[in-house]
Amino acid sequence: MAEEEAKIPQHDDPAPAPRPRKKGGKRLARNIISGEILRRPGVRRQLPYAFFVVFLMLLYIANGYRNQHLQRQFSRLQSEVKELRTKSLSVNERRMTATRQSEVMRMLRERGIMLEESIVPPRVVE
Repeated sequence: MAEEEAKIPQHDDPAPAPRPRKKGGKRLARNIISGEILRRPGVRRQLPYAFFVVFLMLLYIANGYRNQHLQRQFSRLQSEVKELRTKSLSVNERRMTATRQSEVMRMLRERGIMLEESIVPPRVVE
């Protein structure tokens, strides 16, 4: 029974003391800022890959900007096409109205040109 009591943890024990923090984080930050980290052979060996990744990131950002520019240009051109299509329809309607025979005769009378319409239908010359 004495052995069983020894295995049961006592709640009267004080809390374990906190471990001291490592100071490696400050040292790493200092090495990065000062440039000392670039002297390590493992880091120097990885520099070409890091530069390649940075290059790819710059390409990705440039591609995003280019796509935004093209999207804005596409939207602008699309609205311009709609406007020109509407203008074309209205000009076409005015042209169709102005070329009707009755409209041509009315405009001739307004300008003082006295022409008479032919009563004889046209015939085919062979």
